Amino acid sequence: MDVGAVKNLVENMIPFVKKTGVIADELTPTKVKLRLPFDASNLNPMGILHAGATFTLAETCAAAICLMALGHTVMFIGKSVDIRFKRPGKGDLLAIAQLTPADAQKIVDGALANGKLDAPITVDVTDATGEPVAAATITMSVRRL
Repeated sequence: MDVGAVKNLVENMIPFVKKTGVIADELTPTKVKLRLPFDASNLNPMGILHAGATFTLAETCAAAICLMALGHTVMFIGKSVDIRFKRPGKGDLLAIAQLTPADAQKIVDGALANGKLDAPITVDVTDATGEPVAAATITMSVRRL
C-alpha cells in the first residue's frame, strides 16, 4: 500500500482506532511511527492512559508496518499479543515498529512457500520524552493470497 492509503487507514478507516486518535507520523517500508495524542477520554479512573489504548496503539503500529513492508502478495491478521507495561502512560505516546528489508522478505518468502507463517513484530511504546511505557510483540499470521 502507498503511504497515503496506509495513513488514511490508520487515522480514519478503523472506527475504534479513529476514536482513540492515533496519528501516523512516519510510514516507510522499514519503519512506522504512530502517535497517540493525550486525550482525557483515553484515561482510566486513576487518570493514566487506559491499557487498552496502549494496546491499540501497539497493535495498529504492527499492522501498519506489515502494510508498508510486506507488499501485495500476502495478507495478515493479528494472532497473539504479548505486551509488557513498564510504567503508566501519561501525555502523548509514540509507538515504533521496524523491519529490515531482509526480514520483510523472509516473512513474505515463508508465507508464499508454506501458505502461512507466524511473524512476530516488535513494537516499542514510549512517552514523548522517549521514556519506555511498554514493549509489545504482536504475532501476525501472514498468509499467501
